[in-house]
Amino acid sequence: MKKTCEKRREAIIHQINQIEYARRGQLSEQYYERRNAEGKTVRTGPYYVWQRYVNGKKKSVRIKADQIEHVRKELEQGKNLQALMEELWAIIEETAQQADTASKKKSLKRRISAKPKRR
Repeated sequence: MKKTCEKRREAIIHQINQIEYARRGQLSEQYYERRNAEGKTVRTGPYYVWQRYVNGKKKSVRIKADQIEHVRKELEQGKNLQALMEELWAIIEETAQQADTASKKKSLKRRISAKPKRR
């Protein structure tokens, strides 16, 4: 089990190292409505905005139309990175629990095998 966890952890770290660019957040389309000279409502857009939270605050950046596909790919990479990090956390926590269990077993064996002291 331990070797399986180690191999999986190494594989995840390798995959993380392969990710060159990534973004967190989402890409939103925005449209604006305004009245033209004749008084008709005209809808303009879409305008693309990359949104994310940084230190608990929402950050928004307008993205140019020619960068949309590039940003979408980076956002997908960000989702992949997040999934890999979650899996890495799970493996590391499982390893920590296994170490706790092994430590408890060793402690119990020492207590059982120790000869009682005579007075």
